[in-house]
Amino acid sequence: NSAAADDQFNAWPFPVPAVNPAKTGHLYVAYADQGDNSGDKADIFLVASTNGDTNWTSPLRVNTVWTNDQWMPVLAVKPDGTKLFMAWYDRRADTNNGLIEVYGRWGTIETNGTVTLDDEFRISTVSFPPVFTGTLSGNTIEGHYDPVYPPQVNLHWWYPEWPDDPLVVADPVYINHVGEYNGVSTDNQYAYMTWSDGRGAGTGLFPRIQNDIRFIKLLWPE
Repeated sequence: NSAAADDQFNAWPFPVPAVNPAKTGHLYVAYADQGDNSGDKADIFLVASTNGDTNWTSPLRVNTVWTNDQWMPVLAVKPDGTKLFMAWYDRRADTNNGLIEVYGRWGTIETNGTVTLDDEFRISTVSFPPVFTGTLSGNTIEGHYDPVYPPQVNLHWWYPEWPDDPLVVADPVYINHVGEYNGVSTDNQYAYMTWSDGRGAGTGLFPRIQNDIRFIKLLWPE
């Protein structure tokens, strides 16, 4: 169902670290931050260290299209230490800066630790909207909102009604939570990525868009 005009969801910087298993002291961190260009709310950046975090490179902007939002990066290194993989949420295809796609980029790690990034490529096959509870009263109806929640959450609770339970964060701001559970792991053949994706239409008691978990296996480039 449609969101209220003033509804919004939170997107945190989420710094994501990765260690090079084949190069001692080589570390990488991807994160989202406000861009340097006017009106650029969020870009993906990468920094690296070759001496165990004593020194870091200057932030490298990973997305080459910056007019719309990019956020929620994932990052992993190939076990042989020669390449890395990054992916993120990207709104470049929507002039209204609303619908989301998933984009990725490979990087080659040189012997001296320099990272050279290949071209960006789209991973998701369609654009999808963000899915979050929001402030519409209709979303409080049991079954009307179908999220991707973390463990220990009673799906019959709407976020502002969460009980005081030490296993969950009982905080009304979670009405603005979209469920940031993207991740990636690798072996020497593939990078394996999961992300939460709001393209699916629910078929339960109420028709609604829902969040699903999607998975892709990507072959490392030569």
